[in-house]
Order: sequence, then C-alpha cells, then structure tokens
Amino acid sequence: MQKVLQRSALALCVLALAGCGGGDGNQLSNDGGGNNTTTGAKFLEVSASSRQLGSSGDKPVTISAIAKDVNNNILKDATVQFSVNNEATIEADTATATTGVKTALLTPGLENPENRTVTVTIKSGTLLKTLDIAITGTTLVVDGPARIALNTPTTFTAKLKDSAGKALANETVTINSSLNNALTPLSGSGFMTDANGEIQFTINAAVSGTDTISVSALGVSSSKTLEISGDDFTITSTNSEIKVKTPETISLKWTQNGVAQANKTINLAATRGEIKPSQMVMTDIHGQATFYVGSSTAGGTVVTATDASTGLSTSLTREFVATTPANLNMQVEKELLIPESSTNVIAVVKDAADNPVKNQVVVFNLEDTVGGKLSSSTATTDSLGKATIGYTAGNATSAKDGVKITSSLRLTDPNASPVADDYITLTVGGQGLRIVLGEDEKIVEEGLFYKKSFGVIVTDSAGNPVKDKKVDFALIPLAYAKGSFAPCGVTLSDGTLSTKPIFVQTASCVSEDIDSDGLLDAGEDLNSSGRLEPTNAATVTNSAVTDSDGKVLATVIYPQSHALWNKVRLTARILVSGSEYVESTDFVLPVLAADVGSCDISPPNAVSPYGVDASCLTKN
Repeated sequence: MQKVLQRSALALCVLALAGCGGGDGNQLSNDGGGNNTTTGAKFLEVSASSRQLGSSGDKPVTISAIAKDVNNNILKDATVQFSVNNEATIEADTATATTGVKTALLTPGLENPENRTVTVTIKSGTLLKTLDIAITGTTLVVDGPARIALNTPTTFTAKLKDSAGKALANETVTINSSLNNALTPLSGSGFMTDANGEIQFTINAAVSGTDTISVSALGVSSSKTLEISGDDFTITSTNSEIKVKTPETISLKWTQNGVAQANKTINLAATRGEIKPSQMVMTDIHGQATFYVGSSTAGGTVVTATDASTGLSTSLTREFVATTPANLNMQVEKELLIPESSTNVIAVVKDAADNPVKNQVVVFNLEDTVGGKLSSSTATTDSLGKATIGYTAGNATSAKDGVKITSSLRLTDPNASPVADDYITLTVGGQGLRIVLGEDEKIVEEGLFYKKSFGVIVTDSAGNPVKDKKVDFALIPLAYAKGSFAPCGVTLSDGTLSTKPIFVQTASCVSEDIDSDGLLDAGEDLNSSGRLEPTNAATVTNSAVTDSDGKVLATVIYPQSHALWNKVRLTARILVSGSEYVESTDFVLPVLAADVGSCDISPPNAVSPYGVDASCLTKN
C-alpha cells in the first residue's frame, strides 16, 4: 500500500528545522512563535494602521506590537497575544512570529456590520496595552417626500448599507414618528430589510405639523423632517387589483382648506407599469386630474403624485394581476417523509406570459394507501400564483412514489381554455437522507498529475442504500503555504544530517477568496498580486449518481507541483425538493512518499508556487 503525506504535511517543518517559522496558521490569538520568552520585557509598544475600521471589513486594520527590554532592545522571541471584544475578529499574522514586530489583522467579524467601538487587547507576559477602534461606515437613510397631506397614506423607503455600499438584508430597523403618526410596512416581513437592504412603509398622518421620522439599526440612526399639511391631496382608483394589459383610471384631487387647487402641475411616477398619457398632469378648476396606469407584468406597484412647486406628495398602492391561466405546475417541499410527518404541497398557476395568476381555485385529490390526508381539498392562488395545502403522512410506510397528489384548476368561465392537470408523488419511509464521505490513503500518479479518489455512500435513516440519487461535488481552496524542500545534508534540530529532502514551510496563509465566489472582490487581494491566492489547483468530478448500493466515487486531480502547498475543502451535496444534505472534508493535497523520500529524486513540488518568503502580505 502506498504511503501518502497528507494532513500533517503543513506541520512537518516544525519537526524538521528549528528555525523554519510560519506556525500552523490556527493559533490566531498569539504570534505563533513557539517561544514564551518574555523574561526581560519591560516595555510594550502598540499601534494601529487606523483608529477606524470600515463595517464591510474589506480593509482590515493592522495592529502592531513590539516588546522591548530595559535598554529598549527589541525582543524578537517575546510572545505577543492579541484579543478583541464586541464580536469583532482578530487574526495574528503568523508570518511575523519570529520578527520583532508582531502584527494582527482586525475585522468586524462575519456578518456583523454594526457601527460600534471595539477594544483590542495586546499582551506580552505581564505587560498589557489596549487600543479602541471605531467600526464605522454603516449608513441608514430615509427617502420620501418632504411634504405630505393629512390622512393620505404615503410611501417612504429606508435603506441600510455597509461602508462599502453593500445592501444589508434581513436586518430589523426601528422606525418612529415624533407625532405618533401611523407607520405601516408594505412587506409581510415587517420592518426587516429585503434583499436590497430596503424597507418600504407608509405614513398615514392623523396629526398635521412638523413630524420627524427616525430610523435606527446596527448602531446607526438618522431622521427625516416631514411637513404634514392640512391639504386634501389624494389619488384613488376603483380597483385595488388591476388586470395586466388593462389600463386603470387614477383620479387625483387637491383642495386646501376646502379651496380647489387649480392649474397645479403634478409629477407622476409608478414603481411598476407605465403611466399614460404622460408623467405629468395639471389640475382643472376643480383641483382634479385624471391619468392611467397599466402593466404587462403582474406584481405590486406604488403610484406617486407630487406637486412640482411645493413637493407635496401622496401615493397609492395597487397590484397588477394576471387573470387568464395557461399552466399549472405542482411542487412539494419534501418528497421523502417519515410516518406522521407533514409537508406543504404547492400548485403554481401562471398565464401564457409566465405571470403568476391570482385568485384561481385549485382542486387537490389524494391517492394514498398508507393513511395520509390533505389539509384541504381546495386552495386559492395568492399574488405569486401559489395555492398551498398540507399533506400529513399516515403511520405506515409506502412504496417508492406510493403517494400521488393531483391538482386541477376550477374554471369559472365556460369559454375559457382548459388547463392541463398536474401531479406529484411522495414516498413515506426513512427519515431524510444521510451522506458519508470517506477516503483511503492511496493516490495515483498520472504523468504530471496526482489523482485521489473519495467515496460517498447515501442512505436513509435506517441505513438502507438510496439508489439513483444525484450527488454534486465542489472543491474550494482554503489555504496555501509558502516554502520549499531543503536539500539533503541539512542539520536537523537533533544535530543529525538529513538523508532526504526536508519540507520547510515559511508561511501558512488563508485563502484570499473570502466569500468563495471565485471572483476577485474589493479587499480580497491582501498581497496586491492582482489575483486570488491560492489558485484553483485541483479539479473534482462535477456530479455522479449512486448505484444500487447507494455509493459513488469522486475523483480529485491536481498537478504534482501543487502537492502539500494547497489545502482544499471537498463537499458532497444532495438536493431533494429544497432540502439540502451536505458533507465535507478538508485536506492538504497529498504527495507520494516515494517522490519526496530520496536524495536521488528531486521532489516534483520542490518549491511552493506561491513563493518562499515568510509573509502572506507579499506577492510571489
């Protein structure tokens, strides 16, 4: 059986050479120097590259520290430890472990863009210093008119972004009115930001005067001053739901203290659809005007009217709906259920243009021999064209695809074109799926490449193999190392001479691709090389289907020159009706022991493709 040097490879330099440095990259709270020699340290000097840290974390702050003796000589072997509070993250640069200046990188922490002050603590022996760093840059603003009318719901938008201008989603925003006017979110998510980092809400003012709308989230707050007039400035329409491709009449009326506001220019806008005949109207002698709005796509819209001279504004929320169904498609949250468990069954109705069709009645029918039941026989489609019911399994198991649920559309117009029925099947059986990802110690040499195989077994909760299940594989870089193999005859730490090439690691560096998207984003190029390190040095089988034993193989292939210098993560993933089952393993690309075990053979990976210097912040 072949011997393979794998996960322990990145630590071999510690055993091989006393001065190779670099550390294992995991001891993030200290300098990684290996020596705890603080005797004689009388002074500790600390500094920060900036006292402000952007909330996006794209530009970390560098914390530096020097320990000195009584004569102000730098103590290179002094251990320096870094720590930080308030959920920020600090990572010591192991490349500086054996230098006089010890450094660490400070970031706000994953998914924590809150504006706040954090305290960095630097300690060497009994010496201790602290630095306060302000995390800043997250912004929250309110957009909307500066003047609105009394008792007229008007739409405003709050926008939340980090210091790099990135939208912050799923964050709760507190919104208040100084006059306690009613505030209502337009989304079912309440006062929580959407994928664009925004919240739309309406203000329905019952109190006139000067109102202040205050918003706050993630340690930042702002406000907007709003004048609420006694004007009666409204837009209305007959229908709250407007058929697509059918213009709806919108009526505008403006009086001030009972006096019609004639010959006023009003600007018009809509978040969905087109306004006709133009985006501007003028009030008549009665202070009234009429215009139309229509859309070819279904969905919500906010129609806004604003006086061109004073900024007085009002808005109207409506929904465009499709009314002619053409397609019926069924979905289910879980295809495999354990006995007596439940899942949602969804029928989606769309028109010929792929618009969701609202207010359609869908009829459901069940064929089931294991005692299951539906929560309802009918359901009405919502704004997304979805009609949803529940299915609860009985207390027995079924055959594969042994449960069948059919849906059909109840048409109220006898002249309407029929829509084909649809159905889904379910299996009542083992609980979920399980993935086991394993390997052996073998690798195969193929020309300039090494090849290593991994095995995957997919079973249900009872250990039964799951056949014909597609398994997707992915391989992402986690870290890389710098260094080289020292030639034979080097003096080892025990005083003997080496009889084979010795692996010498000078730096261990985490992947620059922080979000693992394969793209060079702002703040990721830490060594200013113009590219991401490490490269994608290995490939893996994209996907495979399990056999009758529930097993499948994945093959990883990589150049021999990258062995030991790259650490990667292999992930096996199964997706079943929206439920994801994942297993992963992290490993260093291994090398054949025979290729690095003799002075007669030059190792194929003799020098790291990422260089030999001791810093992760310099390019090759």
